[in-house]
Amino acid sequence: MERMTPHNKEAEQSVLGSVFFDQGAMKSIVDKIEVDDFHVYRHKKIYGAMVDLYQDDVVIDYTTLISLLDSRGLLQEAGGSEYIFDLSKTVPSIANLDNYINIVKDKSITRRIMAACHSIIEDGYKSDNAINFVDSSEKLIFDIAKERRTSDFIRIAEVTEEVIKKAEKAKDNHGDITGLDTGFRMLNKFTLGLQPTELIILAARPSMGKSAFALNITRNVAKLPGKPVVAFFSLEMGSDQLVSRILSSESRIHSTKIRTGKLNNLEWQQLSLAQESLSKLNIMFDDSGTVKVTDLRQKCRKLQQDKGLDLVVIDYLQLLSGGTPTANRVNEVSEISRTLKEMARELKIPVIALSQLSRAVERRDDKRPLMADLRDSGSIEQDADIVLFLYREDYYDKDAINKNTVDLMISKNRQGATSPVPIELSFNKEISSFDNMVTAEEDSDIPDF
Repeated sequence: MERMTPHNKEAEQSVLGSVFFDQGAMKSIVDKIEVDDFHVYRHKKIYGAMVDLYQDDVVIDYTTLISLLDSRGLLQEAGGSEYIFDLSKTVPSIANLDNYINIVKDKSITRRIMAACHSIIEDGYKSDNAINFVDSSEKLIFDIAKERRTSDFIRIAEVTEEVIKKAEKAKDNHGDITGLDTGFRMLNKFTLGLQPTELIILAARPSMGKSAFALNITRNVAKLPGKPVVAFFSLEMGSDQLVSRILSSESRIHSTKIRTGKLNNLEWQQLSLAQESLSKLNIMFDDSGTVKVTDLRQKCRKLQQDKGLDLVVIDYLQLLSGGTPTANRVNEVSEISRTLKEMARELKIPVIALSQLSRAVERRDDKRPLMADLRDSGSIEQDADIVLFLYREDYYDKDAINKNTVDLMISKNRQGATSPVPIELSFNKEISSFDNMVTAEEDSDIPDF
């Protein structure tokens, strides 16, 4: 049995016929459908003429449409005058125009994906690099999928209803945290937890503890009820090094002792309990050295489909490369940050990306980081929903009063307030552990949400 190319002739006729009933219909159609979205050849010609009339502010009716097609010598190719007159008879109801449009668009996307698959097969015969072949194939399909029909404007009544539902849910949670609990009370106070679709940038100069802080948040989130799934991408350290740090923090045993195995009986017992506790958590490490942000996105999609995914942590952003090689590093980092934000929105999860700061910090007397210090691209600041900075005074001043203390600064918070004063956290470098350390004075500076 011969298979037909996916299309819906009746839906295409209904879209075109609707224009004769309501001139306003063309506004909706032209925003969502292109000429090539029609499969039937005569429909392409008719719609192309309709678009030209619409753009010239000419009322579209039988006379103007037939006249234009005739002047171009396309009337017979478009089916003739009788076919155009009969189009209005094919419209069951003008009220269902959006459904007709969606059917036409969906069939068009199906045809384009089929064509892309044929192209992928042909490229497969010529390709001698499997990784590049997978990347280009995925990009080809993904670019088409991004054009999938989008929803129309949403009335405020629908949105307010959703907001009220979220508020009621937050009330049941005592209004403290609506996202994932970071384990750090002051950070939660400003952000209400890690929110879905948010891109959080955690930036600092080397040796400030950003990897350790990210691992602490990873462990804290993974311990929440329901055992959330956390994916940790490490482009710098191996999974054994990362797990060694988490074990040290969980057991409160010096990391050097764990690496050397020089532990007393009590410490071995503590380490065993820490191992038992951590083995129950859904923390997934990837230390394969994934460099392309497109590979990372693909892995996250697959993990969400297979096991679920609640949080992604990337250590760190500057070690990623864009989907397409470029000599301009600023443009490449812009693509990376934009892709990470798109991934957060697509998977509806928070994404934490660690970032380096430029060396400009070291040349200032006041070495506290600023937004302008984000390395390689201003688009990181633009794409991020939250920007966090870590700063250790005792790193620069060995005689500093506040030893083993890290300042956490919230310099951007799209959904809330930034921190008027740094949030002080205690940091035990030997066990890679951060802990809350809140003073009454600091607590009074927090906005009362």
